[in-house]
Formats: sequence, C-alpha cells, structure tokens
Amino acid sequence: MLKFLNNYWLIGYLFVPILIFNLTITGEQQFVYLAYSFINGSFSLIHLPPTIADLSLYQGKYFWPLGPFPALLILPFVLIFKMGFLQGFVQFPLTILNFYLIYKISIKLNLSPNKSLLLAIFYIFGSIYTPIAIIPWSWFFAQVTATFFLLLAIYEFLESKRWPIIGLAIALATLTKANLILAAIFFLPKIFQKPQAFKNLIVFLIPVFMAIAIIGVYNYQRFNSILESGYSYQIIPEGSKARRDYGIISPKHIPANLYYMFIKTPDPVLADDSHVLKFPYLKFDPYGMSIFFMSPILFLLYKSKLNDPLVKSSLIATFAIILSITAYYGIGYIQVGYRYALDFFPFLLIILISAVKQSKLNTIKLLTIAGIVISWFFTLEKLAGF
Repeated sequence: MLKFLNNYWLIGYLFVPILIFNLTITGEQQFVYLAYSFINGSFSLIHLPPTIADLSLYQGKYFWPLGPFPALLILPFVLIFKMGFLQGFVQFPLTILNFYLIYKISIKLNLSPNKSLLLAIFYIFGSIYTPIAIIPWSWFFAQVTATFFLLLAIYEFLESKRWPIIGLAIALATLTKANLILAAIFFLPKIFQKPQAFKNLIVFLIPVFMAIAIIGVYNYQRFNSILESGYSYQIIPEGSKARRDYGIISPKHIPANLYYMFIKTPDPVLADDSHVLKFPYLKFDPYGMSIFFMSPILFLLYKSKLNDPLVKSSLIATFAIILSITAYYGIGYIQVGYRYALDFFPFLLIILISAVKQSKLNTIKLLTIAGIVISWFFTLEKLAGF
C-alpha cells in the first residue's frame, strides 16, 4: 500500500468509486426540487421528493430549510434536464476541485509535494469528507459545496489576496451554510495589517453583507421572519424533536455534540445477547464518530506550531465554528463520522500542515492509509445497509 501511494497516477483510481456512486445514487435530491421550484418562481417546493423528512411545513407549503446556493449552482442544469438531473454530476467535479485546492494550499504553505499530496489524499479519501463525497444526498452536497468555497477563499488568500474574491467565496459559503459567516474571522487579522486596511475590509465585507441580506429576504419571503430559516418547522423524528425542545441553538447541546465529534467510537455488532461479535463486527453510529478515529493522522496535531500567526488565526476560526455547530441541536443524524466538523476542516488543515512539516513521510503514509481503510469500511457498510 505504501508503494501504491508512491505511484501517484494510481491515485486517480481512488476517484473511480466516488464517480460511480455519484452518478448512480438517485435519492435525496432536494436541491434539484428546490432549483426546479426557483425556475418556476416559487420558494416553496412545487413538487415533493419521495420523502418529506427534513422539509419545513409552514402555512400548508413545504420548504427546504438549507441554504439556497447549492440549488442556484445546479439551476442551469435543472433548467435543461428538469427533474432528471442528479446532484452527483456537480458534486463529483467539486470533489476533484477540493482535492486540487488542498494540494495547492499545502504547497503554498511550503509543504513538500509528497506530503502535500498525502494531505489531499487524507482529506478526500480518509476522513469525514469521504462518505460525504461518495453519497450525493442534499445534506452532503451542501457540505461539499461549502468546503469548496472555504478552500477557495483560503487558497486565494495565500496566492493573491484579492479581497473581493475572498469575500465572495465566504459569501457563497454562507449562502450554503449560514454559520460559515464565522469563517470571515480567519481573514480579518491580515486585512488590518495592510496599508489599505479600510478599503480591503470594505471590499471583503460587501459580498458577505449581501449574503446576509439575501438570507434575510429569503427567510422573510418563506416564513415572515428574517431570522427563521425553517428549522422550527422541520418534519423530524421524535428524538430530534426532543432535542429541539431544548432550543434550536442552546449550550445544552454542546456536551453531546463534543462527545460525537471527539470521543465516540464504533459500536460492536453482537450475535443476539451473547457478546460474541458477528460480521461486520463493528458498526458506525448514525449520530457520528470521532474525527480522530476516522482520521488517525489528526493525532499529529500535537506537533502544530501554535506560535505561527496563521495557525493562531486558524485556531480562532476553528473554535468559533465549533461553538456554532456544537450549540446546534441537529448533531447530523444518519452519517458516517461527525460531518458538521467539515465546517472547520479547511482551517484545521492549515494547523495540520504545520504539524506534518515536523513528521516523517512514512508516518504520514501509514496514518493516511489507516484513515482510508476506516473511512471506506464504514461508508461501504452504510451503503450495504448494515
């Protein structure tokens, strides 16, 4: 396997199963339904998907509560192919672009080409991103889309620092997942260091404020409130309703989210009550599993250079985003790994790069392989229906 990773052209084969699944999984295409509704001048769904789970029912109409941008992204294709279009046709190219951006970001941060390639492999094929990339459901499509714009913003920051482009990327990430407005925190220290700080700040914030305004208008047109995205009206299971009763956003949700993000391991598969393990022996928890279990390479984070200004900015952005997702009631049910952690993974990547610089190549390879095996095992287990 170590030799396989040395034959870089073979890495393309890792994309093949992702491509196959992206083009053959047809369920949970809510953004296609939303794009079709936009084309027909409606914010509510004019056709309903096979399942109404997670839709928001308000005044007799059904709405999709997630951010609107993924629907706008695929709108030209839905305009041509109507309801027959699949999100996977866009999700797969985005995953390829994410691989490329991770590699380029690593190179820009002075990581060697070999280590940069391994980090791209870890991120796409051996982390919580892997099941998201493989399964083109609407929730996951939004996560892949948001990842692309966060990575694009970071790369543009490292490459050219064109603040209007960075601001636009953050705005589009925010229109996909509203809490990602907090990603702007990462860029602010550098803006204020520049001679043209005020001008840069304005051109950076204009698209971000426009995104906030669009979200407010979008919410008001649907739910008569600029602050209501539809989560209060979602059709969800009883367990989720019980959590929501504590508040959509509440500090009471933080302990459970931290548990699933950092601590939770797989569950044993037992034969009856015998405590004898049976195939497949271990099963993923649909509420999530530790990001460290899914990606052992993250244990190298202890080597990070915390005095590096870029690492400090990444830590601040990471903690801000962690607070936003752990205070949320949703957890991210029916997932392999804790998928909401992808909201801060692009910034965690920067921290990890500083650690990988201090690590041996073979150590990185072994930890990357472990992540690939773990991520694919549980993803295939999910696809097989275990």
